[in-house]
Amino acid sequence: MSTTLYVRLPHRPHDQPQPWHFGALPFALVRDSGMPAARRSDAAQAPEVLREGHAQIAALPPAERLVLILAASDVLLTTATVPPLPPARLKQALPNLVEDALATDAQPCHIGVGPALDGEPARPARGPRRRLLMVADRAWLRAVLDGFAEHRHRRRHILPAQMCLPLTAPAVSADATDSGNAAAQPATLVVEASATSLVQAEGMVEPTLAPGNAPASGQWQLTVRTGRHEGYGLLLGTDALAAWQALAPDGFWHGDANAVANAPVPALRRASAADWRMWIAGAQRCLQEPGLDLAQFEFAQGRADRWNLLAWRLPLALAAGIVLVQLLGMNIHWLMLHREQQRLETAQLQTLHTAFPQIQTVLDAPLQMRRQVEQLRLASGRSTPDDFLPLADRFAQAARQLPPDGLQALEYRSRTLVATLKPGTDTAALRGAARQAGLQMEEDKTADATRAVGPAGSRWVIKPGL
Repeated sequence: MSTTLYVRLPHRPHDQPQPWHFGALPFALVRDSGMPAARRSDAAQAPEVLREGHAQIAALPPAERLVLILAASDVLLTTATVPPLPPARLKQALPNLVEDALATDAQPCHIGVGPALDGEPARPARGPRRRLLMVADRAWLRAVLDGFAEHRHRRRHILPAQMCLPLTAPAVSADATDSGNAAAQPATLVVEASATSLVQAEGMVEPTLAPGNAPASGQWQLTVRTGRHEGYGLLLGTDALAAWQALAPDGFWHGDANAVANAPVPALRRASAADWRMWIAGAQRCLQEPGLDLAQFEFAQGRADRWNLLAWRLPLALAAGIVLVQLLGMNIHWLMLHREQQRLETAQLQTLHTAFPQIQTVLDAPLQMRRQVEQLRLASGRSTPDDFLPLADRFAQAARQLPPDGLQALEYRSRTLVATLKPGTDTAALRGAARQAGLQMEEDKTADATRAVGPAGSRWVIKPGL
C-alpha cells in the first residue's frame, strides 16, 4: 500500500510582497488501499488517515504521492473553445482565450486545460472542443512548488479546492418529473476562518485560530461548488458574508470549528463539519479526472518523476535474478576450470618427476619434458624433427612439383629451414604439400629488413608441424 500526503495551501496574500515563505500548513497523511474507487465497498470508502495537523514543509512526512489543494479564491474556473494544438502552441494561445474573463492581464497567469464539456467521448479531437480552463497566478504556483522542492515524494498533483468538495445528487420531485424539468444541482458551501500560514516580514507565523474565536483578520474563506465543473472561492468579512447569504445558492453548508462556533450566518448553525475526510474524499474523486490537475505545461513533472517504480518491480526483480544466476554460473564454471587446470598441472609435474627424477625445480613442465626428450634423442644418436636432414627430406617431398629453377636458396639456422623461392612460384600449392608432409611453412616478413644482399624472391621459414 502507498501513502498520499494532502496539504491545503493558504490563499495568496495580496498585501505581502514576494518572496513568500510558508509557515505551518494543514496536512493529512493517508494510506491508500490500492483498489480502484469503482471496486471499493462502502466500508472501504472512508480513507485511513494516519496523521493530520499543522507542520512546516520541512517537517511534513514523506509520501508516495503529494496532493496540493489550492485555495478556491486563487483559482478561476471558466470555459472556452480550445483548438487542437500542440502543447507549446496551446500554451501561447490560452491567454487570448481567457482574457475576457479576467480583470487583469492574462500573461502572468498559469492556465490549466481541464476536461471537455461538450459531451463527446474522451478521444483525440479533430476540431475545437469546449473545455474547462483553470486560471491561477503563475508566481504563486512557482513559490508553492519551490517550497516543496525538498519534500520527498514521487508524484505530485495540484487541485483546485472547489473541485475537491462533494456534490449531492439533486432530489427529483414528482412535480418536476411531471413538468419535465430537471432538478437543480444543490451546491456545496464551505466557510472557514481565513489564515495565510505565511511567515510575515518580522519572522512571525500567523497564529493558528482556536475553536470558538473569530478570525483575527476578520475574514472568512468561502469555497463553493455549484456543479461538476463549476465553483469559486471568496474572501469575505463577517458583515459581507452575512450579506452574501442572501445571494448564496441553495445547497449544503459546511464549516470549520470557528465558523460553526461563531455562526457568522444562520445557515452555519446546522452546518456539517468540514474536516479532512471530506477534503480527502473529494480530492480522490477529483484525481480520477486527470484534466483537473493544475500541474501542466512548465509545472508538469518530468519523465523521471513520473516513472512508477512499483510497476517495474517484477521486471526489475526478474532482471536482478537473471544477473545473479549468471554471475553464480560464471563463478562456478571458473572454479571447475581452475580445479581441472590444477589437476592437469599436478599430473604433468608427476609425469616429469617420474621420467626425470633428477629435475628439482620445475617452471614449465611441458617445455622441460620436451628438452629432456630431445637431449635423450641426441645422446642416443637419433635425429630430432627439427634437424636439417629430417626437415630437408620432408621439404624435398613437398617440393616435387616445383620447377627446376623454382628454389633459389636453402638455408638452415636456429633449427629452422629457410627457403628462397623464385618470384611467381605457386606458393599456395607448395604450402598445402608441406602441410601434408608434416611441416609448417610461413613467409619470412623480416627478410627485406635483415638481408642487404642475396637472391631476389620470397623467403619462407619451414618448421616441423604441430
